[in-house]
Amino acid sequence: MEAGAHPRKRGPYQRSHERRERIALAVLELVDELGHEGVTTALVADRSGSSEPTVLYHFPSKEHLLVAALDRSDDLQLDLATVGGGELTLNLDALRAVADAAVSVHERRLRLFVMLRGQTATPNHPAADYFARRTERAMDLWTAMVEKRQHDGTAHPGLEPRETARQVLALWDGLVLAHFSTPGFDCGQALVDGVRRLTGQNWVEGLATLNRPDNGL
Repeated sequence: MEAGAHPRKRGPYQRSHERRERIALAVLELVDELGHEGVTTALVADRSGSSEPTVLYHFPSKEHLLVAALDRSDDLQLDLATVGGGELTLNLDALRAVADAAVSVHERRLRLFVMLRGQTATPNHPAADYFARRTERAMDLWTAMVEKRQHDGTAHPGLEPRETARQVLALWDGLVLAHFSTPGFDCGQALVDGVRRLTGQNWVEGLATLNRPDNGL
């Protein structure tokens, strides 16, 4: 900034955006502490430093507030998969760590996810647009991951990346439901094992072993 120049003032849009972010983060914190059942507009207003009318101006119902919390949680989780300008770094160890955290540290977020996912069958539910956006973003991320694995030689070269991404997402959704209906299995390991199969990593590694000069054949 040049000497004597005045700092640029934040416009109303920026202030509104920042307030929405504070409210969404407040809801997420309350979900982690109380579960989604315990979230109220009054608690959100107090935690975010806003008034209840202000909260309801930005998010007109509890469902809108809970969707905003999930959206904020997704942003934080996405940071674990990318660095810098978006370079993909999600390996299987990191994937397992994210899955383990989801079913233990962030289990209340996962319960909220399952509850809202079921509500999308209701026409015009606030969660419908969120899940459509989330699925598309996750599809793009995993499609790129499969392509990167193919390039690195850790996925079958004949896979169609986007269809494989769809199968990975379906695998995770199924494991989440199984975790809540029949808990006790290692959800993170089940996800890693499934991703290895779906991406053909087991086949790639087996072929590499057969082609090694010292394999004894």
